[in-house]
Amino acid sequence: MINVKCSILVLFWLLCFVGNGVAQESTSVVVRAQAKDAKFIGSSMGGVAIVISETETGKILAEGTTEGSTGDTNRLVSNPQQRYGELHTEDAAKFEAHLTLNEPTFVTITARGPLAQKQSAITASTQLWLIPGKDITGDGVVMEMPGFAIDILQPQAHERNSNDTITITANVVMMCGCPIEPGGLWDSNEMEFVATIAKGGQEVSEIPMDFTGKTSTFEAEYTPQESGAYQITVHGFDPRTGNTGVDQTTFIKQ
Repeated sequence: MINVKCSILVLFWLLCFVGNGVAQESTSVVVRAQAKDAKFIGSSMGGVAIVISETETGKILAEGTTEGSTGDTNRLVSNPQQRYGELHTEDAAKFEAHLTLNEPTFVTITARGPLAQKQSAITASTQLWLIPGKDITGDGVVMEMPGFAIDILQPQAHERNSNDTITITANVVMMCGCPIEPGGLWDSNEMEFVATIAKGGQEVSEIPMDFTGKTSTFEAEYTPQESGAYQITVHGFDPRTGNTGVDQTTFIKQ
């Protein structure tokens, strides 16, 4: 009977302690991706891919995608942020990992997105210690994702065009999908959107793009002087925040 009790006690301690006699504990970690000068990047933009890995070994501890809404505009953008004030709401986009740790672990968290706009996706990373049983929840680890998501709508890639003048149209949103327009919360009057046209590797024209009247849509017109293949680069820049974004396409003048 004594031997049975001893065996049960040994088994109990083996289950509770591993490694250097340190108890394994469940540790929750919330990771959010926030567009610079804007809101959380969530399901509406395909989310952001999150990887949590051990820095020393590269072992992946958890991976997934942020899901949920872009969050509350007033908390994130309009109102001044207060120290220790919460940025998130219950439905705000996040990735939550539940890890089992037996000792303090130095990790690297990598975020890549937005996944629905791969031409504009960026990678951001940070490092921190995770302590067994010490949850990082609430706002969690907030990864800032700078940039604009720019998508050239026309001309289409490799489009053959026989017209004298071509129209260049681009859709531009914040990385969270938030709209850009004159006088809006994300005011295009304070930003610049420019189409640069090159031929044979040499720039031939640079044209400011104007708001079309449709939210987040900007246009410029260009008249090619000779036939051949052209490259279009559309860039966005906000001098107040340093946000930048680029998309490219090509067309052929017949």
